[in-house]
Parts: sequence; C-alpha cells; structure tokens
Amino acid sequence: MLDILIRGGTVIDGTGAPGRPADVAIAGDRIETIEPGLQAEAARAIDAAGLCVAPGFIDPHTHSDVPLLVNPQAHSKIRQGVTTEVVGNCGSSPAPLVDATLEEARKRCALLGLEVTWRSFGEYVDRLAAPGTSVNVVPLVGHNTVRGAVLGFDDVQPSPEQVRAMEELVAQAMEEGARGLSTGLYYPPGYYAHIDEVVALSRVASERGGIYASHIRSESDGLIEAVQETIEIGARADIRVEIAHLKASGYRNWHKVDELVETLEAGAARGVAVGCDQYPYAASSTWLAAMLPYWAQEGSGAQMAARLAEPETRLRLRRDFETHRGEWDDRSGVRDWSDIFISDCAARPELLGKTIADLAEMDGGEPFDAALDLLVTAEAQVSCVWFSQSEDVVQRLLVHPLVVVGSDGSSYAPHGPLGQRQPHPRSYGTFVRVLGKYARDEGVLPLEEAVRKMTSEPAARFGLADRGVLRPGARADVALFDAATVGDAATFEAPHRYAAGVPYVLVNGTVTIDGGEHTGALPGRVL
Repeated sequence: MLDILIRGGTVIDGTGAPGRPADVAIAGDRIETIEPGLQAEAARAIDAAGLCVAPGFIDPHTHSDVPLLVNPQAHSKIRQGVTTEVVGNCGSSPAPLVDATLEEARKRCALLGLEVTWRSFGEYVDRLAAPGTSVNVVPLVGHNTVRGAVLGFDDVQPSPEQVRAMEELVAQAMEEGARGLSTGLYYPPGYYAHIDEVVALSRVASERGGIYASHIRSESDGLIEAVQETIEIGARADIRVEIAHLKASGYRNWHKVDELVETLEAGAARGVAVGCDQYPYAASSTWLAAMLPYWAQEGSGAQMAARLAEPETRLRLRRDFETHRGEWDDRSGVRDWSDIFISDCAARPELLGKTIADLAEMDGGEPFDAALDLLVTAEAQVSCVWFSQSEDVVQRLLVHPLVVVGSDGSSYAPHGPLGQRQPHPRSYGTFVRVLGKYARDEGVLPLEEAVRKMTSEPAARFGLADRGVLRPGARADVALFDAATVGDAATFEAPHRYAAGVPYVLVNGTVTIDGGEHTGALPGRVL
C-alpha cells in the first residue's frame, strides 16, 4: 500500500513542460508513480483538485545557517513551498570557527539566545542534523569565515603557508559536508583578497565536485568588472559559478543591465558554467556598516565601533563623505537617508521599521552622525533594507535563462527571537511572489518556467540529482499551490506574514504543511 496519494491535481513537473492532470503516488520518501486516474490504496489521500502539484522549491541562496538552529521548523520558507535551502552564502558560514571567527560567531548567536557548541564544519552539520529541520539543507563553506580563521579580519595578504592553511580548512569542510565555496568579496575580510587567493580555494572545492557561489565585489559602479572577475575565477579554477542576488544597484547603474546580460552570456559562451540567482524585489538588505569605506570596516564589530567613536575618525569620515559622495552613494545605492530602513538592531529595538532619516529626527542630529552613532552603540550589529534597485531591471533579469529564483533571506518565524526582527519580506514571500505577481498577475514569465527556475535548474547547479523534478524514483519533496490565490502577504512594514495559497508541502515524503498549517514535522536532511 502507498503512503500518500495526491489525487486530481495539475502536475507541473519542474522541467518547464506544460502542466498536466495526474495523480502522484508516494511510497516512503520517494515518488513511485505519476499517472492520471491512479487506482491504488494509500494510508493518506490528499485531494489536489484545483491545485498545482510541483517539486518542492529549492532556495539556492539563504542565510538560514543559524536561524535553523533557533527554529528548525523553518516557518517562513516551508509555508511558501521551499523544501531545500542552500546556506553558508556571501562568504559567511557558521564554521570553521577559530579565534576571531569564534568570537564573532558567539556575539551574533548570543543575540538569538544561542550557544555556539561547535567549531568544525562537521560539528556544525551534526548540530544541525541532530534535532532535524523542516527543510533539507545544502551547506557551503564561506571564504570570509575561512580567511578570518587564518588571518583575522584585517587588511592583510596571506603568506604561502597561510594560503595552504586556508586550503586545508576548505578541504576539511568539503569532506565534512560542504557542497562548495562561497565568497563575499563585497565585505571585509573577503574584500581584501586578491583573485589568486580565491582561485586557489575554489580549486580545492572544484577537485571535490563543488560549486563556487559569490556575492561579487561590486553590484553598482564596478558591477561589470566584478562579474568578469567571477567568470575568470570559474575559468581558472574549472568550477561552476553561481552569482548571488544578481542586480544593478544604485540609480546611477540601472542603465548597465544590457551590458550585464552581455557579459554573462559571453562568459557562458566562453565555456564557463555560470548561473545567477535573484530575489524579486527592488530593495536589498545588508549591514549598515557596508556604506563605510573599507578602511573603516576593518576588524571585528567591537573594533569597528571603537574606531568610529574616535573624534579624529569621525572627522575623517565626514570629510570623506563630503568630498567623495559618489563613492558613498556607490556603496549604499540609495538617493538619500530616507531610503535606508532599519531592520535589525538588538541594541535599539525601538528603531525597527524606522529609516536613518527618522533616527536623525528622533535623536535630534544629522543623519550622517546618527548612523555612525548607531553603529557605535550596536557594535556594528545593525541590518538595514536599502531601496536601491529598479523594478524594470528586476523583471528584465528574472526572465533571463541564466537566472533562477533565490531569496537571500532566512527561515524566520513571527514568534520567538526570530520574530523580534523586522527583516526584508523576501524571507516570507520570494517564491510565492514570483508565482503570483510575476507569473499570474503580470505575465512576466509562464508559470511552468517560474517553477523550473525554482526546482530543476537550481537542483542541477548544486548536484541534487534526485530532487527538483517530479518523476518516479525522485525524492518526494512536493509543493501544492493554488495558482489563482498563491502570493506574498509580507511587506516591508509588516514582514512576518505567511504566504498565501500553499496548503500542502511534503519533505522527503512527510506532510509538513497540512491544510495550510505546520505539522511540526522535521523530516529535512543535510544533503
């Protein structure tokens, strides 16, 4: 007898093929049969009349490494049909932890009431797998974390011996479960690395069948050069490349979208396996400190805060801001302080949902000083949403064949420590927003193509051979959604709102969302 029989739905199998009426039979954690009108007994039957039956969505770019330890039920993701998350992105992974990286990890985890009990990558994987999660997890090892473990967070270049030490950490992480290397070359200390260092570590990942995923050096003025560098890394290291959260940031760079597309296509024509992911919003989210010149970002959060508190540093930054305003605009991408929205600040939680302009008015000062004062108070632990992108560019990139859907968000929940933040709504709405707003309402791309960009294509890039397509023998990760009602409810002002129109989600053959409610099941695996 079957375990589950999904009856009467429209199967959109993830390949891009047109949807077709069919039933889906599941035995254990695998799909057994997909045929119309199946006559079979099952322990559980799900009536899918009026629903689309698709592979579970794969989020190729997330920051759920620590949130999944806090809330393994992954509410914001599983409720929009996401069954697999790739973590360890933008050069930041929860391991390996040594000296400086251990201290920073302790500070960040303490904000969520979490104790760091692991050091190695393997120990982190074991810690994640022990209670289980509601989603499958694909971990990457972060270059910034590896560099910090060997060199600290300062602007220094490694000796040959230190390069070998970093290579050994990457090799160990790959052997202990990492599926590739990620970089955050926009952020210190990754920003300080030369291309040869990144190529050397990427080769280690390549030799073990891994992928190279990168938050590139610039998404604004230096966008084209940064994409070219990433393609060069892929060519020299002979490794598949995934460019994270593709965008043209800042109003002065929106016109570069044609050149951006041409550069990507030239890289693919060159023989580099290049791909990109993108979230469907015209706003980004990152640390407030990212607006500062790199010399001011050097070191740990505490060191950065101490530096910003010095009068001579404040004067130097003020002069730099006045004389090099274009460079500040380049890093932030916004037109003014009202476009920077505070999303996370444990030191001053009353500021959540306020802009830097609001902060200045509240504190009775100028926005520039208000922002720096906040970084000092919070020891640089301040996250913001930056309204720096163009909706036209978002849509242009969404339809490109090299681009898949990825949230750049985390698995949040409206309750507990994770509910005390005011995150970007992408964590709750990315996938259903593409299905509802862009596929159904605006017709930017066909529904079947939208599903392909969430399933089979990211699965192929990350080597998930038995996921991403509904077919006999594949793992039973399945998302059922109503094409007429699916959509995002989360907003920038009220981000902790669950997706609409996703009544059932199965992970490894276990019903995890049942009638729109979380069952509490934790069937996810570290892949």
